[in-house]
Amino acid sequence: MKSLILLSVISILLMFSLSSQAQITSFGAPFRGANQSVDNLESIYNIQVVSGMSLNKRALLGGAVISSSQVNLLAQVSGDVLSIGGQEGDVFKKGSILVTLEQESIQAQRDSAYAEIASVNEALRNAGVQYSQSIVSPNSGGMFGSLPGMFSIFTDPMLKISGRGNPDFDKFANRTSRYTSYQQAKNKLKQAKLHLKQVESRLKDANISAPFDGVIVAKSINKGDVVQPGQMLIKFANIKNLQVEVNVPSRLVRSLKLNKTYRIKLDIANIVVDAKLSQIYPIADNVKHSVKVKFDLPANVPVLSGAYAEVEIFEINSGVLTPVIPEVAIMWRSSLPSVFVVNSSTNKTELRFIRLGEQVGRDKKSVLSGLKIGERVVANPSILMVSGMSI
Repeated sequence: MKSLILLSVISILLMFSLSSQAQITSFGAPFRGANQSVDNLESIYNIQVVSGMSLNKRALLGGAVISSSQVNLLAQVSGDVLSIGGQEGDVFKKGSILVTLEQESIQAQRDSAYAEIASVNEALRNAGVQYSQSIVSPNSGGMFGSLPGMFSIFTDPMLKISGRGNPDFDKFANRTSRYTSYQQAKNKLKQAKLHLKQVESRLKDANISAPFDGVIVAKSINKGDVVQPGQMLIKFANIKNLQVEVNVPSRLVRSLKLNKTYRIKLDIANIVVDAKLSQIYPIADNVKHSVKVKFDLPANVPVLSGAYAEVEIFEINSGVLTPVIPEVAIMWRSSLPSVFVVNSSTNKTELRFIRLGEQVGRDKKSVLSGLKIGERVVANPSILMVSGMSI
């Protein structure tokens, strides 16, 4: 009886042993598959070397938003202001009338110029006929009326012999006088036409039009005011293409590069945009010891001309370098920032907590502690990544 009980117990223990081995085998297969999937993910990681930047010489320079094209429209003629096309902030197309000045006196001058041209034309016609007569009928002005040629045969030799005159020279002098009168009449006609052109130009200047598509920034006149030539009427600006103008200290100019983008904070919209450096003035200000530069703002930025702006500039090779990493490499575990560092000797990942500094550019952060320049970090870590993975 005891032997039967012992055999039963042994058989039960053997059954439990076989089932446990089967469970270990079945659980082992998925575990190896997980390792295999992790190994496949390791090949897609982006490894970047930690770079350094001199942040102790970072400068924030204040500037102003300006229009790329701005003009002061001045009065070219005197007169009363009849009408003003709009107010500050109104947008106008190129060629639109902005200011209309009084034109009655100028129109009267134009009518007088037309009358002068007509009178000079008559004088020119008469001078032409007189000059032609001096050529065709040189003796028509003699003392014997219409028959000068008959008596000049007898009188001309007698005048020459007596020494009282030279009929040939007198004819030449008469012809020259007629020709001079004719040329003077032609010149007067030319002057009259130039005067008319000048008056019409003044009449055109009485209407002040927009030189390009833009907006009225400021107006210095009101309807009914009397203006004089040279007086400023309207300040007109193009608001489609805006720029930021900054006075940069001379020592920082060598750190700037044309066509390079810089971060600019626009105060009125409280946004940060990337703007391209478009112009560096060739001379420095003798008083401020600064150089004026201009940055082109992107299109359709919600900002107005005259708004305050700040430009971020870093002085090159000017101090201790600070490690800088891309923001996508930063992971937040246990509410602390961390990165995966690739060990240079083992090529395995190490989770390392770091202390972050300020924002650098649009997509980078400075690191105050926890990393060194030249170390390698994983720029695109995943949630499956753990320390000890081979890279």
